[in-house]
Amino acid sequence: MRPRVSHIILVAAALAALIILAAHATTPVLYTAENTSTAAHADPETVLKRSPGNAAALIPLMDELLGNTGTLALTIKVKDYESAERDLARYTELSGQFSNLVVKLDVSETDIGEFQQKTRANQESLTALLNDSRRFDELQRLEIEVEDDDGQRMAIAYEGEALRQKMRESFSAYREREPTVTRIAQNYDVNTTPYRESVEHFAEVADAADDWREKTGGDTPLSPLSIGLTPTEGYYGDEIWIAGTCAAAPPGTPVEIYVDSRLAGITTLDSEGWYAYPYRVGRLLAGPHLVYATADDLYSGVRTFTALPGNTTLTLALAEVNRTTVACTGALKTGDRAVTGAPVLLRVDTTTLVGTETDKNGTYAANITLPAGKHTIKAEFHAAGYPLNYSESETRTISTRGELPSLLPIIAALAALLGTGWYLRRRHQGKVPAVPSPETVWEEEPLVEEREIPPVEIGDLPPREAATFLFRALRARLGIPETKTPRDCARIAPAHAAFFERYELIRYAGEVPTEEELQWMKKEARGDEHAA
Repeated sequence: MRPRVSHIILVAAALAALIILAAHATTPVLYTAENTSTAAHADPETVLKRSPGNAAALIPLMDELLGNTGTLALTIKVKDYESAERDLARYTELSGQFSNLVVKLDVSETDIGEFQQKTRANQESLTALLNDSRRFDELQRLEIEVEDDDGQRMAIAYEGEALRQKMRESFSAYREREPTVTRIAQNYDVNTTPYRESVEHFAEVADAADDWREKTGGDTPLSPLSIGLTPTEGYYGDEIWIAGTCAAAPPGTPVEIYVDSRLAGITTLDSEGWYAYPYRVGRLLAGPHLVYATADDLYSGVRTFTALPGNTTLTLALAEVNRTTVACTGALKTGDRAVTGAPVLLRVDTTTLVGTETDKNGTYAANITLPAGKHTIKAEFHAAGYPLNYSESETRTISTRGELPSLLPIIAALAALLGTGWYLRRRHQGKVPAVPSPETVWEEEPLVEEREIPPVEIGDLPPREAATFLFRALRARLGIPETKTPRDCARIAPAHAAFFERYELIRYAGEVPTEEELQWMKKEARGDEHAA
């Protein structure tokens, strides 16, 4: 094959390779695993299979969760609160992992989803049990310290009775969940013995509070701070009025309202000793909730209201933002009410999850970047922590066009083609005869022409600055261009080479001239006779 033909084939192959590279530069294959979405660049090994029948992935977590309830309730019962704190932290961590797995597997509407809701409720009950038990022990110690103070003793009695009622109500709710949790766990052959033991431990703690009440005289005197609820049940967004009277505190006294041991709001006593607070049912679990009030050292009794579960509707609309980005918008409502601050998950191509949140109007918005191709998106509300039921939008389909091909590979291909052509052309040209290099001719520097300059005075300048001033003065007197360095000046004016060589050391080596050197340099700059 002739060399010219082989070179042409080589150029064509290189150009073809660059064109193919440019075509795939914007949509690379990130993974080679079969049936794996790359929309969010997720590692295929971390993508869980979406199948309600694949509950085996959840069984180890279910078993560990139930096992931890027994340990946690036992440490609370024996008053090992430090260990109980660690057990509760571990239980909370496991509960979060379980909730995330339920969402990823999309099994919220199965018995696994119901188990997750009961687990979250149990977590709140066990947290309250730990806090209330610890406070109850503190009250028992304080009772001994203030035995002779009737006022303090009555305040302790009121708070202790409120705690006793709370613990009893919490235990009732915990026990009511036992049949459901046990039934679901047995469906997956999970050991329920530790969970049943936790119910027994919980009962013993509540009974201990009842025993304390009996030891202190049975009936606790009626608290001067009364409390009542109207109505005693409601859906998300409903108002429940918490009101009462207090004859033992002056008008304007702050009254704190607690729901499930958390401060829900503060109001004050009016001129007639009344207080009222409108509590709006918001982000809390469906079911019973405990309410009590405090004013100074006074505690009211404990009352209960029920948050009723409500149905929700979730919408989704898609719009193209650009060639790779899709805008997802929608609204979450329960009846005609907007659900605010609620988490919404966007499930892309059945596997990738993108999180967003509703605003004060119940609407949400999120932009998702997708590779070229056809995609499905569905919005989901998993109702975690709300008295609301799960809902999802219709599944929407959208196609994205992908990014435009990059011009860089094309430009590189053209440059390679032009460079190769130039190389081949140069290669086939005849050899250029060598031209002998001319002898180097040194251009003589022009003769130095001295000029008259103004008087040279260095005054009180620092030594190195004074030397620079004198160098410039001499260079100007000799008519040497300002662009010349001290070494250039020494070559142009060899009669003054000593001056320029000394200044070079001062300028670049950082040396400091002496007073005698400055006087000598001054004479050189002025052109005095006998300067040397």
